[in-house]
Amino acid sequence: MRKILCGTSALAVIFFASLDANAQSIQNTDPSSQALLERIEKLESELNALRQAISQSAQTADAAQATAQNAIKTVNVVQKQTAKAMQGRYSGAESDAKWHLAGYADVGFVGSDRPGADSFVTGKFNPGFHFQYKDLLVFESELEFSTTSDGETATELEYSQFDIILNDYITVVAGKYLSPIGQFQERLHPSWINKIQGAPAGFGHDGVQPTSDTGVQVRGAVPIGKSRLTYSLALGNGPRTTSEGGVALEGVGRDDNSNKSLGGRLGFFPIPNLEIGGSYLTAKVGGYEGEAVAHAETPIQVSSDDPLGLDQARYTLWGMDGAYSKGALSARFEYLKSHRGTLFSITGEEPLGDVLPRLGMEAWYGQVSYRLSNVGDSDFLHNLEPVIRYGQFRISGHDELEEENAQDRFNVGLNYWLAPTIVAKAGLEWRNFKVLGVDSEQLYQFQIAYGF
Repeated sequence: MRKILCGTSALAVIFFASLDANAQSIQNTDPSSQALLERIEKLESELNALRQAISQSAQTADAAQATAQNAIKTVNVVQKQTAKAMQGRYSGAESDAKWHLAGYADVGFVGSDRPGADSFVTGKFNPGFHFQYKDLLVFESELEFSTTSDGETATELEYSQFDIILNDYITVVAGKYLSPIGQFQERLHPSWINKIQGAPAGFGHDGVQPTSDTGVQVRGAVPIGKSRLTYSLALGNGPRTTSEGGVALEGVGRDDNSNKSLGGRLGFFPIPNLEIGGSYLTAKVGGYEGEAVAHAETPIQVSSDDPLGLDQARYTLWGMDGAYSKGALSARFEYLKSHRGTLFSITGEEPLGDVLPRLGMEAWYGQVSYRLSNVGDSDFLHNLEPVIRYGQFRISGHDELEEENAQDRFNVGLNYWLAPTIVAKAGLEWRNFKVLGVDSEQLYQFQIAYGF
């Protein structure tokens, strides 16, 4: 604007000079043109007034420009002061520390062809907390709240771990973590992810697959050309002997012997949609300590007569798995097999100790699901997802555990996705128990699960 005003002033000066010259010429050469001269003088007066107005406008433009520059400086100062105040409030830069709440919840109904077994189930509420500091450290933890059969509220710490990110390929994990053995416990057990209500036979509590452990892990992924290799190597407190003579595969806050479990999993992606994995774990387990000893803050020695020197036994577990997912189709397979050697231990029935025979467990399942998102034009049909699962669980060396759990299990289900993380499930489950005298069972299952 200032440039335009300056240019206008220059034109006015030139125009004034031209008028003055023309006026003098008319006065000297033509006295009869006095009227025209008066008109020229009047015009000259108006142009002088215009010159003054232009000059004042230029001064006003300069003042406005200075005011705008001062306002910009003030805004910058306020922004800097606000940033400093926010940093002081959070004790550091706002982007350094972040937190996130996630988790899942479910409710359902389970009916059975056995009399008196139908029941509404309140399900679980599992909030998960995630705290991140820069790209260096992540703390994550999950709690589980559930209602027991007698109406009490049970609270469990599913996992609580620190993830230290060393680089793009290595992460160190410390604390109580979900077991990396196999896939189901670490990746699929949340009810809104699990496509069928309940775990496959042998992959839940009291099964062959470890649910969690307490210790340290080193894990990550390494690119191999167009493929990718994932790995996890874990050192933990390991399994324990139960009061019934079985093996507990859950993370505990104190080890009952000096031996640690060593295990992990390798996964390979030959193509982006397919993963093939293998798992292994080995440890030594001691005899059962009893409830008072197991909950003691410091180790307590248990004296028992062990004439055979079988106070510890080797425990080994290995398995393989595969998963394929592309578009609406998802298919997976898992197999696990474990073995515990002969062990001398006290039990609930033998307080003086008894020789426990070799214990073997074997479980596998296969599962296929297909989302009908590409079938027809109906939105209702697009949200449907049929699923089929079949599996087996076998136990040897423990009659009571075999009677309760050895089975063939077949599931068919139909899921309706109300939203990307909200699913309503309906399914049938057939359990064919393998011990003579134990009747088979058919279950009717309904569940609503929400992941948040």
